[in-house]
Amino acid sequence: MPQTLFRTDAATHVIRRASCMSAGVALALILTTAGSAPAGAQRASQSVASGEFQIAYHIKKKRHRRYVRRRKAPKKPVGPPAWFTKEENKDPVHIIVSLPKQQMTVYKGDKILTTSKVSSGKPGYSTPSGVFSILERKPRHFSNIYRGAPMPFMQRLTWSGIALHASNSVPNRPASHGCIRLPPSFAKQLFQVTLKGGHVVVANEDNIAPVEVVHDTLFQPSPMTQEEFYEAEASRIAKLAGIEFEGKLRSEKPVRILITRRTGRNQFVEMQKMLNELSFGAGDEDGYMGPDTSQAIRRFQATYGLAKNGIKSDELMDKLYEVSGRGKPLNGHLYVRQNFNPVFDVPVVIKDDARPLGSHMFTAMHFERGDDQTRWLSVTLTRGSGNKRSYSRRGNRKKKQQSEIVLTEKAPLPSTAEEALARVEIPKDVRKRISEMLNPGSSLAITNDGISRETTPKGSDFIVLMQ
Repeated sequence: MPQTLFRTDAATHVIRRASCMSAGVALALILTTAGSAPAGAQRASQSVASGEFQIAYHIKKKRHRRYVRRRKAPKKPVGPPAWFTKEENKDPVHIIVSLPKQQMTVYKGDKILTTSKVSSGKPGYSTPSGVFSILERKPRHFSNIYRGAPMPFMQRLTWSGIALHASNSVPNRPASHGCIRLPPSFAKQLFQVTLKGGHVVVANEDNIAPVEVVHDTLFQPSPMTQEEFYEAEASRIAKLAGIEFEGKLRSEKPVRILITRRTGRNQFVEMQKMLNELSFGAGDEDGYMGPDTSQAIRRFQATYGLAKNGIKSDELMDKLYEVSGRGKPLNGHLYVRQNFNPVFDVPVVIKDDARPLGSHMFTAMHFERGDDQTRWLSVTLTRGSGNKRSYSRRGNRKKKQQSEIVLTEKAPLPSTAEEALARVEIPKDVRKRISEMLNPGSSLAITNDGISRETTPKGSDFIVLMQ
């Protein structure tokens, strides 16, 4: 640019210099992009690089706060509560809940470890009474029925929604929707000493406790080695089904045994089982009359000259037992489960058929492998579920006058624990097999009411509900 264009005053000189600088920067960028540049342009570019027209841009950088990871203090190992003393007593832990007293008692064998207040189901949501097992344990759980309500230290008793769990509201009276609420501190302690499969008895009695019982009908352990157990199972399975026995480790889980009177549904399941064994195709052995079962009955009736009506009858059952070689129908049944799965079941004889058996649970105490004797404790339940009997939405109802009460004939009293054991006849081969499977904590339940609706085909122990 000619020198004559510059003014002598300082302001104009600054403006012109800034304009020249901008033009030089633009020219340098264009020539750099084009690849080659004339000598004049190269000098302009060099002047920009040398700093003659350089402008400093001051950009303030944002300072980020440095993240420092703090080391968490190691968690202290959670030990058993103070009331759970580790002694030589290795008997199983079981729980008894008294609904009238709203109290839980924790036992180890026949020794009381501790007690706690509880809150069971309020009117309209009464907690069922009976014999249960802990099916599932979760320290953090939310209800899928009541809008995700928190249920810390949940221990499930039924798959229909009854459980033990912690709650901030335990008023020592019925207040829940069927579950058994526990104080938070106690629920956490209880969670540390219970095991999956442990028994929980919910009773409508004020005072109930396990007592020792001695009887010849109760099973005693068989001092078998692992190899002897494998051989016995292999020969048994080969004899029954003609299949090869897979040598698995002997399960150390408690055995669950149920003896009950044969109900109409039990007989129906037995009929379906015999029809399937005789290859008449009755379908699922579920105790329900479906099209497969109906057609199987018709095919059996046509084969053996019975009236072809597809209906279960005494004539049909007698013929089924005769053809299948089972003799006469028996009035009782024995079921065996282990680790929440069915193992086997057989019919048994219950003497004095007219008298109720009652509801009893017997639990085997600790014994060492190789022992041939163990102690048994029993609990007897005599009262059925409340069903709003003790608590009513409208308060206490007016009692009936003495003149309104109608006396009826007395029903026979249920058997005691010892009497119920004496009334059951178990085949010797069945007793031998159960003795070989017996582990500490195994239990025997005797009930008059058959398999309850809460006992699922798999995934549960035998749940005895008081009617």
